[in-house]
Parts: sequence; C-alpha cells; structure tokens
Amino acid sequence: MGIYGEYRPLVGLRLFVLALTTVLVSEPVLAQSRAESPPENVQRRRAESNQRINPYWDGFILKHQGNCREAIAKLKPLAKRGFGYEDAQTALGECYLQLAGIDTDGGSAPDRDKMFAIAEFQSGLDWISKASRAGHFEAQAVMIALYAAGLGPDEDKIEAAKWAHLYLTNPSRLNLGAPIAAVVSIEQIKEAMDNESWLIGKQRARDWVPLYDDTPPQVPEITQDKK
Repeated sequence: MGIYGEYRPLVGLRLFVLALTTVLVSEPVLAQSRAESPPENVQRRRAESNQRINPYWDGFILKHQGNCREAIAKLKPLAKRGFGYEDAQTALGECYLQLAGIDTDGGSAPDRDKMFAIAEFQSGLDWISKASRAGHFEAQAVMIALYAAGLGPDEDKIEAAKWAHLYLTNPSRLNLGAPIAAVVSIEQIKEAMDNESWLIGKQRARDWVPLYDDTPPQVPEITQDKK
C-alpha cells in the first residue's frame, strides 16, 4: 500500500457521491424534456416569448385592435410621462376622439358646439394638441384634420395653415420618408382662405418652436405676421 493508500477509499466514496448527486439532479430534467410533447414545447416557447414583450406596446396593440377603452388605461400612464412619450400621447388622443365619435381619418364634420360638450372629445383634443406642440408629426396630421373639420382648438384659419406648413416641413416625417397623410385636409384648409392668409400661416410656422409638457401654447401676434 502506498503512502496515500489509506485515503483512496475515501476519495473513491466522494467521487461516487458526486456522481450519484449529478444523476439525481439531471435525471428529472432529462425526464421532463423527454416527456414534453411538440405542442407543449411550442406553448412553452410562446409563453416565454410573451414574457419578454415590452409592456410599453400593450396600449398600442389594444388601440390597433379597436379596443380603445382598455387601450386608454394602458396609454394614459405613458402619456403623462411627457417629453419622449408623444407616440403614446397621440395614440391616447386618437382613442379619446374615437370614443367621442370622431373619425380621425376623415368624414363628415360634426357640430362644433356639440363636440366640445363631450368630455372624451376635449380629452382627445388636449392630448393631440400636447403632442403636436412637441413636434409629433402624426399628431399634427390629426390636428390638421380637426381644423379642416372645424374642430380645431380655435377657429383661426391662419393657425390651421400654420399647422399644415409645420406638418409638411416636419423634420421627423421627412427623415422617415413618411407619406403625407393629411393631403385632403390640407387642401380643404388652403381652399378656405386666400393666398395672403396661407402665407401668413407659413410665416407663423417659420417662427414656431416646439413646446413640451405643461408649457402654455404660443399666442400668435397678428401684427408680427409677415408674408
């Protein structure tokens, strides 16, 4: 027997225990893997994938599905975060407008006084205005449609022209190569005024700067308008 002979049985026992532990731990996992049927595997992977989906998109998905009431509950906390969440503000505003009976893609113009008496319309207009002032081009397209339908925040035709010019020259829209979604509304606004008023609106757009969160909107000064 060598100098380490008396320890060999102990070493052998340790190796045996380690091997047995490995088998006991791994066997249930292997058995579970073998027992999982193909449909169960698909369901498990789908569940794991759903857990990884960012909940940020829940409200947008619900809105796309036409479920605006549930979408509002998801979108409002995001919209209230302010700067950087203009997508949520726009989607929230569109949902409120839809609940008020407004077709944001166009349609017959409802009565202005009746619409402003509807709480959902007021909320929708507020959120669209907030996102538009922050420079969100999709919100600006909705704003233009509202002005064309006589449902803008005011009845100032020059302000309507200003938003039309802001949308047409919006850097984000141009950088993305997004098509002009408010062609009909812009034409309606342009046809409702003379060329001088249209150019004054263009000048207002040039002087415009984005505003965020609860900053009060700009009040146009007619005396400073230029052609």
